[in-house]
Amino acid sequence: MASSSFRDSMNSLGWSRRDEPVNTNKQTPLLGRLQKLNPFGDQGFVRLPTTEGEGPGAPLPARTRKEEEEGWFALSRWDRLLVFGGLNLAAIALFVVCFTLLPILSLRPRKFAILWTMASVLFLGSWAVMMGPMAYARHLISSERLPFTATYFGSIGLTLYFALGLHSTILTLMSSIVQFVALLWYLVSYFPMGSTGLRFAASFGSNRVAAWMNG
Repeated sequence: MASSSFRDSMNSLGWSRRDEPVNTNKQTPLLGRLQKLNPFGDQGFVRLPTTEGEGPGAPLPARTRKEEEEGWFALSRWDRLLVFGGLNLAAIALFVVCFTLLPILSLRPRKFAILWTMASVLFLGSWAVMMGPMAYARHLISSERLPFTATYFGSIGLTLYFALGLHSTILTLMSSIVQFVALLWYLVSYFPMGSTGLRFAASFGSNRVAAWMNG
């Protein structure tokens, strides 16, 4: 009886009052519209846990290197598609700027090389997010993709070297063209009969060039 009266007196003073829990699940109108477009269900967005035992969510911190690699990109398919599309749009925008301002940027090969290389890095980063960084790295060094990897990364290195080291506009443009052709090669090879069509186009083009040079 005494304990209940003491509890009532403490409650009357307001010492045991607690604020209402803060709702952390409020979404902005933009996120709400994007979630409605999610074709993969209601688990389209990943919310970071606010407490240690809250789920679902990636355990933080990771205890082992394996857990860290598995949780590195613990994103849903819808999240990966959004990031993939955003990075590709940014890469396309930089490529368009390079093509549009080519007469101006050709006089400043450093800026051209930086913009072009940033577009290439964003393009590769979009696929790394889509597939996962480790899986995409293994994909790039596979036997089928190794020629593309060597050509693409080699052209990126040459573009930076010609622009920042030699300050050669012609060599920078040539290496950028090789970089762009390698990019098209990479994209077309994923379409049905893409690899066969590329080999046919390459053989036809080399034959025409050889015939033109021989007169």
